[in-house]
This record gives sequence, C-alpha cells and structure tokens, in this order.
Amino acid sequence: MANVMNAQEIKEWMYHKFEENAFMKLADISILEVTCGACKMAMDVDPKKHGNRYGVVHGGAFFPLADTAMGAACYSIGAKVVTLSSSVNFIRNTAEKCRVIATATLIHVGHSTIVCRVDIEGPDGRKMVDVTGTMFVVGHFDEIPQKW
Repeated sequence: MANVMNAQEIKEWMYHKFEENAFMKLADISILEVTCGACKMAMDVDPKKHGNRYGVVHGGAFFPLADTAMGAACYSIGAKVVTLSSSVNFIRNTAEKCRVIATATLIHVGHSTIVCRVDIEGPDGRKMVDVTGTMFVVGHFDEIPQKW
C-alpha cells in the first residue's frame, strides 16, 4: 500500500507533474492553485500564436486549457482519468495577448465517471468559455485520498 500524502504533498506533487508536461509547455498552460476537487490554471494566449483568421484566439486553443484543468481537478482526488465527452460554450473572445484563467470544479464523482465544470475567464474577470466534461476513471493514485 502506498503512503498517503497530506495536502501540501499533494499540491507539490501535482505542481511537479504538470510543470514537466510537454504539452502544457507547448500550449503555455500553467497550474496556479490546487484544492481538493478543484484546480485553477492559466494560459497565456496570443492571437498571433493561437489566433484564427478573424484575428482572435481560435476556440480550439481554449479547450486544452479546460481539458487539462478538468484532469487536474480529478487528480486532486486521486482519480486517473481520460476525457469521455465535453460540451464547450464560447461566450466571448479576445484579440489581445493576455492571460486567461480556467477554474475547474467537480460536480459529480462516481465510481466510473466524474463530471467537471470549467469556467475560463479573461483578465477582466468576465467569462469567456464555459465547459462541462465527463471524465472516465481508468485508475486511482492510491497515495492521494479522495478527501483532504
């Protein structure tokens, strides 16, 4: 049986795991905060790098941020997951280089699926993207308790 981590160890472990993730580096995503059942991440968006033909950030650039935040929120309760399905509502966009913040929370935790909600906000605090996702549980991190 694995040693159970405390809250500080869980946070440090998650920061390390996500900081070494090559895709997060490529997408300019960083982890800001972890609590039990929730995660906050940031993405530095730049329409010159992440843009579409209309000069704003491509909608597809926002989804990796939401998906990664959902996975991290699940990790925070010890669940190893993959994305089963998701629904994305694009509310507003930006033509500016800026930092957007994704806040993921768990709204249902079952034995085989977990439902997450993600709000992505711009630097002004206004909602840009609303995502709901269903994650399929493929295993567990025995060292992370479901509640901490």
